Amino acid sequence: MASIDDSPSDQWLPAGQKLIFTIIPDITITDDYRFIVEVFENDTVDPIAKLYLTPNTNETAFFDLSEVVLGRVEVDIFKYGLTSTIHSLNNNVFTRANNGVKKYVVKIGHFDGSSESTAEDISANYYLLDGYEQISAGLDPGYSDYYGTSASEKFWLTDRVPSSNIIHVTAGIEDTGVFAFINTDDTSSQVGQIITVIYDNDGVEDDSLNYVIGAPTGGQSPAAAAASNWYGTLLYAYLYPASYIPLTNALNAVAGGWSYYELIPANSSGVQSGNKIRVTNNCRYSKNEAVQLAWANTRGGWDYLRFNGKKQKTVTREEKTYRKIVGDYDASSFSFAPTAREIKPYQLEAKERYQLNGILTIEELTLMQYCMRSKNVMARIDGLWLPVTISTNSMQVQEETVSKVFVTSFEVELAQIIRC
Repeated sequence: MASIDDSPSDQWLPAGQKLIFTIIPDITITDDYRFIVEVFENDTVDPIAKLYLTPNTNETAFFDLSEVVLGRVEVDIFKYGLTSTIHSLNNNVFTRANNGVKKYVVKIGHFDGSSESTAEDISANYYLLDGYEQISAGLDPGYSDYYGTSASEKFWLTDRVPSSNIIHVTAGIEDTGVFAFINTDDTSSQVGQIITVIYDNDGVEDDSLNYVIGAPTGGQSPAAAAASNWYGTLLYAYLYPASYIPLTNALNAVAGGWSYYELIPANSSGVQSGNKIRVTNNCRYSKNEAVQLAWANTRGGWDYLRFNGKKQKTVTREEKTYRKIVGDYDASSFSFAPTAREIKPYQLEAKERYQLNGILTIEELTLMQYCMRSKNVMARIDGLWLPVTISTNSMQVQEETVSKVFVTSFEVELAQIIRC
C-alpha cells in the first residue's frame, strides 16, 4: 500500500509553481517496490500521466504535479464556448473559462515487483490556473489572498499592487478588457455580485450598478459545485469602459463626464468581500488612436496598459530569390523583353513592428516587468486585438515609490506574417 503524506495546502494554485506531493509506503518495501502516480484532468476517465517512482533512502518519494501540467492550463484568449477574442465587447457582463482553470486529481498506488495496485490513496481536487510563483516565495506560498473572504483580500487576479485595499487602473472610454477572479464557495468566498459605483468629475457618486454573478449574466453562482463546474470557477468580468454596453452608456450619461468608477466585490447583502478596483478616466491628449496592451499575468488573468502617444509602424521584409533564364526557348524565334526579370522572388514575407509611446506612472512602469515576462501578449491596434511578441529586450524598472511619470517607448511585433 502507498499513501499521500503531504500535499499543497491550498486547492487553488498557479500551475507554474512547485506542487509537491510526499508519498510514503504503508507496508514493508522491497528493492522491487515502486510508487505509482496517476494524474487525472477534469473529468477524464483515463489518466493524462502515469509514473513509477523509486523510493529514496528514507522510503519516501516526492512528486511535482507542476511538471505534468506545464503548458496544459492557459489564460483564456477566447470567450466561453466562442472564437471571438476575450478582450472585445461582450453581450454579458461575465464569461467563464475555457482553459484558464482545470481540475486535477492525483491517485497513488504501488508496484510490488509482480503486480500493480492503483488508487490506494486519492488527493483532493486541485484547481490550477495559468500563473506562477518564484522560488523566492517558498515551497507552499498559498493563494488565499485571491479568495473573496473579506475587504482586505486582493481577490482580483492581477499583478497590480493594491494601495489601501484599492487596485488602481487607468482606462479610456474606448478601452476594452476583462478583470478575472476566482468564483467558488469552496474557498469560503462570499462574493455573489460586483457593485459598480460611478463618480463624476467632482467626486460625487452619479450612478450605481449591481451585477449578480449567475447564469443570466454569463457566469455561474459561487454555490455551484466546483467539482463538476470547474470552468465556471474562473470568471472574467467585462467591466472595462467599452466592454459592456450598459456600463458604457452609464459612463457616457454622466453630466460633465465621469472621473472614475469602482468595482466592489460583495456578498448578497452588499458587504464588501474583496479589494476594490478603481478605474480612473484616462483621456487621450491628442487625436491619434491610443494602443492598449494586454498580457497574461502571473496570477492567471489579464493585465492591461494604455499608450496614448502616437504609435510608429515599421514594415520589414524578408525575401528569397532564384535566378530565372530569360527568353522563350519554345518559340519559333528567340527573343526576350527588355523588362525581362532574371532575379525573381519565390518567398517573400513582411513583418510589422510598432513602437508604442506614452506617459506611464511609476506603478504602471513597474507593472511592465510582468509584460516582459509574459508568454502571451496582445495589443489593440487600430481597433483590432492582435497577437504580438515583444521586441524590447530589456528595460529599467524603478521600484521606489516616487511622484513621477515616465515618457516610455516600447516595441512589439505582430505575431503574424504579412502575406505578400
